[in-house]
Parts: sequence; C-alpha cells; structure tokens
Amino acid sequence: DFCLNWRRTGECPLKFQGAGVEIDKWRPQNYALSFPFPTGGEIFFANPTNKPLDLYVDFMANGPLPSYYPLTEITVEYLNTEKGIMQLKPVYIDPGEYWEVECAKPALIGTVPPGEYALHIRPVEPGKEYPFRVVGVNLAEPRIRFDTPEVHLVEPAECVDVQQMQDTSAYLPRDRLTLSRYADPKTTLVKNTHRSSDHAKVVAYVCNHVFTS
Repeated sequence: DFCLNWRRTGECPLKFQGAGVEIDKWRPQNYALSFPFPTGGEIFFANPTNKPLDLYVDFMANGPLPSYYPLTEITVEYLNTEKGIMQLKPVYIDPGEYWEVECAKPALIGTVPPGEYALHIRPVEPGKEYPFRVVGVNLAEPRIRFDTPEVHLVEPAECVDVQQMQDTSAYLPRDRLTLSRYADPKTTLVKNTHRSSDHAKVVAYVCNHVFTS
C-alpha cells in the first residue's frame, strides 16, 4: 500500500495545480488541498509498482444536510504518452452526511495500472460555503477493496430514466433540483440490483446540471 495524508501536517508531497487550488487550514491542525467551484484542478501521482492498484481519495464530508461541501466530479487520466491518453470514467463524490459530523472519508475511484496519472477534481455544485477538500491519496491492493457508497458512477443512459420521471412530475422542476432537498437515510449496504436513493439523487443532479452544461 501507498498512503499519503496531509490533514495534520499540511504538507502535500504530490504536485498539484489549478486556479485557487491551495493548502487550506480551516481549523487548528486541520489542513486540506482545496478545489474551488467551478474550475477545480489536478493532483499528479504515480503507481510505482508493476501491478494494478486501487486508487482512493480521502475527502472531507460534513452533515447534517445540506452539506457545506459541493458534489464533485473526479476523473483519472493516464499520462503515458507512448500508449496514448487513457481516462477512467468520471465518478461523483457526494460529501453530504445525514447526521452532525465533520470527518475524512475514503472514496474508491478506480483501479490504475502502473504509470503516472493526473487526478482531475472538479466541483459541480454551486453555492456551497467551502470548496471540495482533499486530505489524502492512497493506493491499495484490489484484494482488500472495501465499499465506499459516497462514490457514484453516472451513465448517460440513466438520464433517460430521470427525464421520464420528471415528465410524470416525480421529481422537482429542474431549477429547484438540488442535492440538499433530499433526506433519505444513507446506507452503507452494497446493493447489486437496486439503486440506492442517494445514487438516484446524484444521477438526477448530474443529468440536469452537469451533462447539460
């Protein structure tokens, strides 16, 4: 495993870039790499081994709803120019919690082969009090993978279902659709056949506000 965390030290050993991206100290002995809406930025890292490893991003979450952190899009770009540019499908991290808490949580982004990468981090939810905060990047063996339900993969095909539901008034009008208007209990159960209510709300938001922008 390769674990990097700068929450207590404020010293991020990885290269990063982006307008407004900076190490932010928001309380004593609490530091994060902050990514502002809407531009975000990048963190550069490498898998230095000869085998694929799972990539986790440690982020700050907050509750109760509405969280003061924004829903954020994460994309991983492979930087090996000899083999061309490769990207993992974007995923979305929901940093909201249903109870009163401020905590760091891991998010499984995907599996990365050996090589160098750019981690693109782009908040997609406006009007939040604080930027998206990253406090660590970790690489781990896939055999010890654990579930991180705050991470959502949204396929464009799912937007068809969202549109049908909106056409029958099952969802709020687009201009009133925000993540904070939902209060369904969060679950950590792995659901193979049914989407959780949390996933449904993220799909609705991304289809209405991200894919259409």
